[in-house]
Amino acid sequence: MTSNIQKYRQWIDQLLADGQTVQVPVHGMSMFPILMPRDTVQIRRFSFKEMKPGQVLVFEREGQWVAHRLIKKDTQNSLLVTRGDGLPYIDEPVDVASAKGIITKVIKTRSPFAWSINTRIDRLLVWTGPITGRFFWMAGKVVSWGIRVLSSGF
Repeated sequence: MTSNIQKYRQWIDQLLADGQTVQVPVHGMSMFPILMPRDTVQIRRFSFKEMKPGQVLVFEREGQWVAHRLIKKDTQNSLLVTRGDGLPYIDEPVDVASAKGIITKVIKTRSPFAWSINTRIDRLLVWTGPITGRFFWMAGKVVSWGIRVLSSGF
């Protein structure tokens, strides 16, 4: 990771720690179809107590910031269980200390489903994820391929 990216993440992390809401770009397809690459989202720090299954959590894993849906909280061990909507599997639990915040709003998007952030649909996706995750994963592969083809000017 370059020092510029490290400095940027430290700056964003400090703003969140100071209670600020920040806007950051999205990369990757793991939250397809809710979020897509180049979408812009707002993140705000939440306490462990405030975090609820269904919310889209931003956390750090292996030096990368990841946005995945919170599936459940292990209050005894202070762990968070997450899954990307566009992935067919649940992530390894993440320690609450790695949590950066919750996505509170989608500012700029290409997804027609981004409006569902922080609605009842979020809670529904917690339960339907094992089924919809596989479908969204396959659809995401097709959309990624289409984006690559169109951007190459075929």
